[in-house]
Amino acid sequence: MANGKLMTGSICLSEINEQARNGHSAFYRGKNDKIYFNVKVWLNEEKDQYGNDASIQLNPKKDMEKNNIYIGNLKLAEQKEPEPLNVNNTNDIPQDDDLPF
Repeated sequence: MANGKLMTGSICLSEINEQARNGHSAFYRGKNDKIYFNVKVWLNEEKDQYGNDASIQLNPKKDMEKNNIYIGNLKLAEQKEPEPLNVNNTNDIPQDDDLPF
């Protein structure tokens, strides 16, 4: 990602399956006959007690908004810079190889 922030996390498939079986209003069948569900992603102003930066909920229909179910969490991914080669570390790099080109 050029200027965006990457988030990683997990979603509870067991909770999604249970809510789909219970008929939660976030689920619907598309024109392609596949099942979809709507979600809300909440960005926290501060990390929660587990270090999460965001949470994911099922997004119920407007008339059923009290039916909020949390299904996952997200954290900002830490992008690590590659460690530069140190002059002291270069002894392990072969000087030549057996490649024919």
